[in-house]
Amino acid sequence: MKRILEFLFVNKYYKMDNHQLELEAAKYKIGGYGIGGRVVRERIIEQLLKKDEANNSRIAIFVSILALVISIISLFLSFK
Repeated sequence: MKRILEFLFVNKYYKMDNHQLELEAAKYKIGGYGIGGRVVRERIIEQLLKKDEANNSRIAIFVSILALVISIISLFLSFK
């Protein structure tokens, strides 16, 4: 359950250290977050959040899973 919540919410970026943030940025080919050879966390997080806002499939996945669970529950209740 905890992993599902981490997937749905973006506060996971704030919990990452600089190395993890760099790996996440590289995974999505996000650049321009270094100034003077120094990693700027806020800039990486800002760009990752923009990426997440543009990709609202997480919400669609959540709604689909919720609909599936409700359907299964209603199916079991109709058999009683």
